[in-house]
Amino acid sequence: MSTENPQIIVVTEEKKKRRGALLLVAGGAAALLAGGSTFALWTATDGFSGGQITAGDLDVVQTADTTFWDVSADRDDATATVTGTDGSQLGHALSPADASTWRIVPGDKVAASFSADVTLEGDNLVGRLALEGPALNEYDISGMTYTYEVYQDGTLVQSEIALPTTADATLLYLSAPQTGQDAGLEDANGTTVLSMAATTEDLTVIVYGTFSSTVTDRTDVTLTDTLAGLNLRLEQVRDTGAQF
Repeated sequence: MSTENPQIIVVTEEKKKRRGALLLVAGGAAALLAGGSTFALWTATDGFSGGQITAGDLDVVQTADTTFWDVSADRDDATATVTGTDGSQLGHALSPADASTWRIVPGDKVAASFSADVTLEGDNLVGRLALEGPALNEYDISGMTYTYEVYQDGTLVQSEIALPTTADATLLYLSAPQTGQDAGLEDANGTTVLSMAATTEDLTVIVYGTFSSTVTDRTDVTLTDTLAGLNLRLEQVRDTGAQF
């Protein structure tokens, strides 16, 4: 039996710098590590449905021609309902021609009815309704006073008060309905700002002219008051209401 050790052969080789890939063999599996490579870490994505953002609406559209009425308290034929009112205000209808030819005398009261569809749509939408033009007219009859009232879909919402004579007379404020606005709070406060039950409602403004019965002698005879160029104006405001 030989007692000689098995031969061990040592081979030396000049070391050289190698660039490129290094092949590692471990457990029978090969992995190639490329010089300068990066590794991808975990990532995940998921989809979400989109939606639409739609602008609201604000509009005022005349629905009927202006009508004129003799609403003098002592007139027996004042039996017709003034346009747009709840029936509590009765009068004798005057045609547009009669309005210009009719002659008012002390003790008389005349009414002009303006009707329009008002549209407000928007969670934070409050509209200011104003009457433009009164300040630009001429008032020569000293015994005349002017008042107004407002009906919302035939219901009186503003009792008769003095008509403002400023350049842009504010009549009232309205808030858009909350229907379809999810959790949005009501902007109306029930006093200075009224709520709308529907996106579009009919509003009627009645302007009254009263000739005082205390006028004597020949005061104001043949004089003229001009009521022309009147417009209903609706504009958005953000400084009035329960949420502003």
